[in-house]
Amino acid sequence: MSSPNERPAPDDLRASDAEREQIVEQLGRHVADGRLTIAEFDTRAADVYRSVTRAQARETLRDLPELPGPPAASAPTPASPHRRRRLLRLPVHQRIEWSAWLAVGSINVVIWGIVSLVADGGVYPWPIWVIGPWGAVLALRTLTGWEGSCDGADRTAHHQRVKELRRQARRISERPPFAAHAYAPRQRYHR
Repeated sequence: MSSPNERPAPDDLRASDAEREQIVEQLGRHVADGRLTIAEFDTRAADVYRSVTRAQARETLRDLPELPGPPAASAPTPASPHRRRRLLRLPVHQRIEWSAWLAVGSINVVIWGIVSLVADGGVYPWPIWVIGPWGAVLALRTLTGWEGSCDGADRTAHHQRVKELRRQARRISERPPFAAHAYAPRQRYHR
C-alpha cells in the first residue's frame, strides 16, 4: 500500500476534459490523414470520453504515429521564385476548363474563317457568342476563386461530422453503466 504523501505517476492521474478533447482532436487529425475510419474514430472517441486516467485516454493513440504540434507563428518570409510560380499555377480543374474553352473557341474561329472565305462575303462573327460569355465566366471564377477546389467544403463537412461524433461520444460516456447481463449492444447497419 502506498503512503498518503506519495504522488501517483503522471499517467495514473485523472484526465481532465481538456486533455480528453486534445486526444479526440488528434484522433480527428488521424481521420483527416486517412489513418482511421469514421467507425474507428467513433469507437476510440467513446473510449477517450469514458477514460478515467491519462494512460487510459492515451491508450487510444497507441498504434498511431505522433503528430507534429501546430506550426509556430513566424514572420512571413518573401516567396521564392519557385513558390511564386506555384502560387500562380491554376488548379487542375481550372486548367482543364481553360483548355476546353481554348479548344472550342479555336474550332469555332476556324469554322467561321472557312465559311467567311467560301461565302465571298462578310459573315457575322458569331464565335464571339461562344468565346465571350464562357471566357468571362471562367475569368471571373479564376480571379475570384469562386467554385474553386472542393477541399474547403470537404473540410467544413468533416469538422461538422467530428463535432457531431464528439457530442455522441459525450452522450454515450454520460450514460449510467448497465448491468453486464442487461446490456446487449445494438447492431448498426451502414449503407
